[in-house]
Amino acid sequence: MQNSKKFINLVFAVCTTITSFAYISPSFSQSTAAKSQPSQVTFVCTKKFDQASGERIPTTAAWIPEKRNHVYFIGWKSEYFPAWNPEKRCEHVTQKFQEFYSQNRLNYITGGTHNGYPIICGVTSLAETCNLDNQLFTLKSGVNPNEVIRRLMDISEGKASEPLLQNSGHQIYIPVQAFLAQSPIMDIEPSANTQQ
Repeated sequence: MQNSKKFINLVFAVCTTITSFAYISPSFSQSTAAKSQPSQVTFVCTKKFDQASGERIPTTAAWIPEKRNHVYFIGWKSEYFPAWNPEKRCEHVTQKFQEFYSQNRLNYITGGTHNGYPIICGVTSLAETCNLDNQLFTLKSGVNPNEVIRRLMDISEGKASEPLLQNSGHQIYIPVQAFLAQSPIMDIEPSANTQQ
């Protein structure tokens, strides 16, 4: 009889352990999957193959949960600003994209000038213009910011027929949500800098 009680207790303990493991295990794997695939738009600095140079270049990309993949934003090759190599610019500007997006300050991308330099900035409305507080990055002296905006659109559209550009006078604005929705996906290599 006592052996029977021990056997029943042992079976009960094993069943409890198996049941606990069965309930714990799925939540662990779901947690791991959630970390590797965010449920919100996430900007990352990664590498992308550049056909012109034949090299992998630092690239600002965005994880789009609805697409379950990344879209290409900007490839960084310029060495124009000596203190800002392409890797450093990618990391810094990607962080700004993420901060602006998380703070709902990145409804549109537009161009302007600050301190005599052409800049690209993130704004909340078509009435807003570029300034130091909404600057995403600086362009080379003499570069037309509207041309950079048009090139960004070429990327997002894949030369599509539906333009996303919105004009407010001479100012050109890219609606960020439309840009993210329309841009083709890109394959990226996971790296230490990539946060999926």
